[in-house]
Amino acid sequence: MNQRPRLAILASRFPYPLEKGDKLRLYYQIKYLSESYEIFLFSLSDHEVGEDHYREIKKYCTYIQVYTESNFQRKIRVVKGFFNKLPGQVNYFLSGKTREQLLSDLIMQNPDVIFCQLYRMVPYLDKVNAPKVLDIMDSFSTIADLQSQNARHWLERWFWKTETKLLKEFEAKIQDKFSQFTIISERDAGKIGHISSDKLEIIRNGIAVSYFNNYDSSVNRDTFDMAFIGNIEYRPNQEAVHFIQEKLWPYFKENNIELKILIGGKGAEKWKEKNTNPNIIFHGWYEDIREAYYSAKVFIAPLFLGSGMQNKVLEALACSRDVICSSHVIDAMPMLRNYVRTADTKEEYLKQYINLQETALPNSEQKLHLDVLKKELSWEIQCGKLKLIIDDARKNHQWNFDRYH
Repeated sequence: MNQRPRLAILASRFPYPLEKGDKLRLYYQIKYLSESYEIFLFSLSDHEVGEDHYREIKKYCTYIQVYTESNFQRKIRVVKGFFNKLPGQVNYFLSGKTREQLLSDLIMQNPDVIFCQLYRMVPYLDKVNAPKVLDIMDSFSTIADLQSQNARHWLERWFWKTETKLLKEFEAKIQDKFSQFTIISERDAGKIGHISSDKLEIIRNGIAVSYFNNYDSSVNRDTFDMAFIGNIEYRPNQEAVHFIQEKLWPYFKENNIELKILIGGKGAEKWKEKNTNPNIIFHGWYEDIREAYYSAKVFIAPLFLGSGMQNKVLEALACSRDVICSSHVIDAMPMLRNYVRTADTKEEYLKQYINLQETALPNSEQKLHLDVLKKELSWEIQCGKLKLIIDDARKNHQWNFDRYH
């Protein structure tokens, strides 16, 4: 039997459970890459990984090493490292002690190629001269810039302006450190000016269409008029919630439409105490996220910050929900532009909502979005492209152990 090549994967967060976009992306990448590679996972974590979560990932990995450090330690390091010219998010995840241990563990496993997720893990590979692929994922300098433009306080604005500058400088230094780079969309690729286009490939997020499209939703189906689902601990999602509470719902009410809205996902339960509107319901973590999507007639994504692809929109479409989202969201998924409604203001949301109530798609067009998801955005297709990139990096580069002796 042919032995599979050995792939080391570096992650800043343990890729399970799937409550964050980077974890969802890496989980499916690990799952599909494990069919061709032996996977050796080196992951940071801010808490002890639960046994059931560990078992889920162990199904696809030969070896797992988790390096645990508290959030408090990380925040202190960000403050101490403010003048070391590294972005705050890099300092947050960069422990000198962990770096030395990880490097030692990595060499002991003797991988053939390394796959690294996100800028924040790059310093862990500074001393490693090997075939390496970096998943940039999103344009984080663009995200930081948007954060600075929409900051609510001068100190927050100053921090994000500084972070934008540091991230751009950091991007400029990694061009020659990796064999190849991947990123989530053309829009994000266009924002990365320091990496040549021949080394930067688009690997989108995928969607398990059959999982989301096949669900017994008879009990709670269409309980709500609208839903917004996401990790509500994430700043862009928090701003979306503010938009829904402070602008969208009141404006619909002024126009004699009293919506019942669901806001669900990790962190949503913390907003319950502050919420005084009985027509806006907050629901925390879902064991089966499909329950949230099928409980609403229309899914909305009023997101104006952030970058990359929105998994929540892919999931809503796979559940055959009507979707209204911002132009900022759909710009990263141009292949789906014909299957969503676009709105950037409360007035546009009202117009699109009324249009949905009055206009039904012909039967011949109702499932076309599922064909696009299956043909262009399945995890099999996207991870297949990633495998080719990693294969190429492995075959065209050799390890150099000289610097370790």
